[in-house]
Amino acid sequence: MNFYKTTRWKKKRKKILKSDQYLCQECKRYGKRIPANTVHHMHPFRERPDLCLTNWNLISFCTKCHGKMHNRETDELTILGEQWREKAVPPHLSQLKKDDWGTG
Repeated sequence: MNFYKTTRWKKKRKKILKSDQYLCQECKRYGKRIPANTVHHMHPFRERPDLCLTNWNLISFCTKCHGKMHNRETDELTILGEQWREKAVPPHLSQLKKDDWGTG
């Protein structure tokens, strides 16, 4: 079954959009109030399916900004997508420097 059609995903998507006040978080960085309609996995679903419903890994974007996160031919993250992935930090590690995570 397609994950994006599951009830669990649909509920989580609504929760994330609401928590982000239905605004694109990339546009918001530049003072723009553009409605969000997509929830993005900062650590991509195909790489980290274990984080597919984890709040700190999900963020709201408008269609235009979401399109800037992935290379549509390869589905790899773009430089901008990588920058957002760097921001996706588990809450219990947010006070530590990334080098101190002990994950590598």
